[in-house]
Amino acid sequence: MSFNPRFRYTESIVRDFGLIEAARAVVDVLPLPPDRVLRMRQEARERSTRSSTRIEGNTLEGAEIGRAVVAPGKVSNVMQQEVRNYWRALEWIEEQIEAKRPESEEFIRELHAIIIVKGQGRRGQRSDYRRHECPVVDTATRSIDYGPPRPADVPELMKDLAAWWGNPATAKLLGPVRAGLLAHRFVSIHPFSDGNGRTARALATTELWRSGYEMRGFLSIEEYYTADLQAYYSSLQMGLPVDYYEGRHDPDHTRWLEYYFDTMAKAADGLREQAVTLYAPQVRENPPWERLRRVQQQILTRLVMRGDQKKSDATVFTPGDVVDWFGVSANTARDWLEKWMEEGFVCPEKAGVQRIRNYVLAPGWAEIMKSALINAPVKTT
Repeated sequence: MSFNPRFRYTESIVRDFGLIEAARAVVDVLPLPPDRVLRMRQEARERSTRSSTRIEGNTLEGAEIGRAVVAPGKVSNVMQQEVRNYWRALEWIEEQIEAKRPESEEFIRELHAIIIVKGQGRRGQRSDYRRHECPVVDTATRSIDYGPPRPADVPELMKDLAAWWGNPATAKLLGPVRAGLLAHRFVSIHPFSDGNGRTARALATTELWRSGYEMRGFLSIEEYYTADLQAYYSSLQMGLPVDYYEGRHDPDHTRWLEYYFDTMAKAADGLREQAVTLYAPQVRENPPWERLRRVQQQILTRLVMRGDQKKSDATVFTPGDVVDWFGVSANTARDWLEKWMEEGFVCPEKAGVQRIRNYVLAPGWAEIMKSALINAPVKTT
């Protein structure tokens, strides 16, 4: 059952890869105003979250997404929970990449657990593979669109996929090829009872970011899927029979990769155009947060969203916010905040108090935050 994907580098794939590389060369190095970079990261994360959950039927829009992500405590409905989960999953991916965590089945199971967790959940949880048949059914006609592999075959198929993902030979493929193949094979195996589509898209994002295609956090491919869902579904199916065992077990992935590269090229080229319009030649040094850890960068992004919701100063937050946002214990949140005070990232809202209830960003970070909130949102594609 070993996974050895078949595909060809067609003219369209090569052309689109050239567009992607040209865009990456511009976006990764072009000097941009720090407050604009912070805003673009936040907006890209919001678009990815909105679009990936919308494919599964979630109807929340920008303001509603922001409220779900930064709301304290539990959220009130399933759609809000789906949005919060996906946002947290993208943050978790960043943290795993920073920690140089290798590819594995455990990585996939933990990622899925974050995407489908109910309530606040725990970060160490892992999902179990499905134990029942789980056909994909058209919601309108009730006909079966896809019959995944038998539950008994799922563990071995996932073991093979993880082995392929971590194989040195796989590492020699182009980053977008690895990302596209990983997502397609995963969604074909359909290893879980729910959340397979979102997890597949998050896995593709994982591989792109690991491979150097994060594009400063600005890249959002999912929104291009939702622009034409029929094309997305058709490309995933590749004209193959409904039953996994009648052709989907060993397909030629060329058609899917042509679609995947075309979509990524459109997203990347749109970013290139946007970056050129924001070019700031006077900015020569790397943005100041590049020296921050991922969790600290994520704090800045969440506070931008909170500022959009409250329409006021968003530099104040509590240890409880850290617990809610990152799924850590109260002790861990306090440890983080103490270390951040030592590093000059945050400080107590009120100086001289024995028990700190609220924290604020240190002055330099607060100024960047306020500038990002004052400026009009960046136009998105």
